[in-house]
This record gives sequence, C-alpha cells and structure tokens, in this order.
Amino acid sequence: HNVGLLPYSPLAGGVLSGKYANPDKVPENARLNMFKGFMDRYLGSQNEAAVKEYANIAKEAGLTPTQLALSWCFHREHVTSTIIGATNVDQLKENIESYDVHLDEETLEKIFAVYKKYTDPTKAY
Repeated sequence: HNVGLLPYSPLAGGVLSGKYANPDKVPENARLNMFKGFMDRYLGSQNEAAVKEYANIAKEAGLTPTQLALSWCFHREHVTSTIIGATNVDQLKENIESYDVHLDEETLEKIFAVYKKYTDPTKAY
C-alpha cells in the first residue's frame, strides 16, 4: 500500500532499554517514576519476560538492549522515521548511533521467535 510507519516510543518509554530490569535500581528521573500510572501496562504482565529475552539477544549479539530495539525499528522496510525520547545526551547519542547498527539474520530470527512467544506482552498473565 506504500504507507510509511512513524513509530512513537520505539523503546516503550525506556522499557526496552533494560533500565527497568531491576525495580530497586530505577533512577528517580526515569519515566516510570516521573509519570505515575503511565507505565503501568508494562508492569505485572508478560512484558518483563519478553524484555529479558530481548536483552539476552542483545547481549549475545554484542549490543545494548537499546541498540537492538532501535536498530530493528530503524531498518524495517515500512518505517520512515521514529520518534525517540531521550532524557539525557548519553541516551540521545546511543539512540542516534543505533541507526548505524545492522542486525544479522540470526539475530533477527531470535527477535522474531520472542515476538511470536509474546505477541502482546502487555497483557496480564
């Protein structure tokens, strides 16, 4: 249909960056704490398990979870751009540099397997 896609929040409010993996170490200025209730759909659901599996794929590929998620998003055929939301310069740098990361076929297959396992991870168990 030749329709482009402009993903909003490709890191799911920072969840796919892995920074919320340990609830006891969530930074005070993180979205999870700044906007109470906004991130509830990512808590108490299959999301934690899916994010953990994506983070493991990133580690195996020698990438950060952010690089994995954004590279996957940036290089989809139908994605014309993305709306990223860095809260500091280091995050912005990593987000922009993720565009230059290209995922190999094996990594893409692993990502797809996790996607198939958790098609809608924000649903409760």
